[in-house]
Amino acid sequence: MRNKNYLDELTFLLIKEFVPVGYKITRKVELDPLPESAKYEALNFHLNDRRIVYRKGKITSDRPGAFLAVWQRPPLEDLTSNKPKPIPLTSDDLDYLFIHVESHSNISEGIEHRSKYGMFIFPVYLLIEKGILASVKNKGKTGFRVFPPWSEDRGDVGTKVFSESGKKTQRWQIPFFLDIDENGLINPCELKKLLQI
Repeated sequence: MRNKNYLDELTFLLIKEFVPVGYKITRKVELDPLPESAKYEALNFHLNDRRIVYRKGKITSDRPGAFLAVWQRPPLEDLTSNKPKPIPLTSDDLDYLFIHVESHSNISEGIEHRSKYGMFIFPVYLLIEKGILASVKNKGKTGFRVFPPWSEDRGDVGTKVFSESGKKTQRWQIPFFLDIDENGLINPCELKKLLQI
């Protein structure tokens, strides 16, 4: 997803890679209604009548991985101030969370490193289990960090390193990661394994 028209790019990816292996777009891709979510290229759609929330993880220069926000505004009857705090999503809001991630291309020591692309596909049960969605057991999170396979230390060793807690998080996330090659292609077997709908 390299240009600003991310809605069209995601729709194209779905038509090119998801539809041929049996998935049907049952509600078109739409922009998330919260204007603040635009910086995470937030979209919503349905595949085979399953609710999908989509975000793009943001790379930060001082930390490994990518950050994303996933939240909603509280219902009107719960508003107690003019600036309501965001609240986490619940299992009533989605069936899967798709997170597009990419590395930055750069040139070091005269060697060009190409960008890498991928997508995490997290099912709702995992998001509940990991305390990301609000549930009877957890208050949930309004944002979190994902660590694709290429995540590594940033900055000076000891100050901006890939922490042990980050590596632990990466270990549970990696089984839900889907590689997107430089031609925008996805392995259909891996996709079906992750998206069992």
